[in-house]
Amino acid sequence: ILLFYSGIMLALASNNEIKEMMFLAKVKPLIPIPFVFMIIAFIFNGTMFLLSISDRFMLFLIRNTFQSIIIRALMVCLSFVMINPMFAELTKLSSVNFMSPATAPGLLFPGGLLVHVLLEHWLGGIMGFGMGIYPKLFTRIKIALGSKIKK
Repeated sequence: ILLFYSGIMLALASNNEIKEMMFLAKVKPLIPIPFVFMIIAFIFNGTMFLLSISDRFMLFLIRNTFQSIIIRALMVCLSFVMINPMFAELTKLSSVNFMSPATAPGLLFPGGLLVHVLLEHWLGGIMGFGMGIYPKLFTRIKIALGSKIKK
């Protein structure tokens, strides 16, 4: 839900808000990609995570149909887009003020940037990559939690 929310908030944010946030966080992506892809990545992967609650959707992802392969490939590609700005930041973490609010994604509380980076960029990117590469892992987790997915 957080990824989807932040994607919508980023889409509604002005260019000045986004530039100010990037300047304050001192973010320079490893590979320069237009920011619209970040918005698409947040909304698409957030939507896929929300849909993954449904057993039918997870069964659809597991099947090797053309549509499921395209969706999984998009999840993997967009996960790299989400993690891309974080790679260059690994070397200079001490210069980033993680206790500041993340204004453009709509996390307007102290530590919002930390929540944004950890839960959305890293965890969201890793989960999107994992679900795109091996969705059966997520069905096994759902079965362990009591879901009724039939193999």
